[in-house]
Amino acid sequence: MKVHELVARCTDAAESTEPMRAVRAVIESWKDRVAEIEQALDYVSGVGGNARQVFYRSPSLTMLKVCFPAGRRTPPHDHGTWAMILLLSGREKNTLYRREPGGLRKAGEVTLERGSILPMLGESVHVAESIGEQAAIGLHVYGGDILELPRRMWHPQSLVEHPLDWTVYESFARIASQAAAAPLAD
Repeated sequence: MKVHELVARCTDAAESTEPMRAVRAVIESWKDRVAEIEQALDYVSGVGGNARQVFYRSPSLTMLKVCFPAGRRTPPHDHGTWAMILLLSGREKNTLYRREPGGLRKAGEVTLERGSILPMLGESVHVAESIGEQAAIGLHVYGGDILELPRRMWHPQSLVEHPLDWTVYESFARIASQAAAAPLAD
């Protein structure tokens, strides 16, 4: 599998009347081809923030290879659009939240392993955490230009909501990574 094939399949699916459903079907068809996808994306480091992880970007679709080092935890955040994650290696724990008047409420947890897929609706808020000894590496597909869409993030201790600002996000991620668990964990 080549990068242009990954991009072509996802862009074609994203042009359908139900883009999230169509992209999910494409990603589901790749669950047994994880090694091929890893090889195709080997040239992308997956580190250094979203702008350095992107290998395809348009107004209706963004594709990234994301690498979370072992122990890395994000602050709660949204994507401003639907998202689809296919985990290529490592293990990634996602704590999911619902927005409610007055803040966030924990809605559940999902642990991804190699070949696992996590679909998220546009209103989804989550914390992603690389668990185990190995980095969690994933193919992330979003239904819009996530470098331009208005997005939200929450302080990992106070859970105060903020517009996503990459200059502040990294300090929130350091705080989140040093905590014993994701906010509102049981």
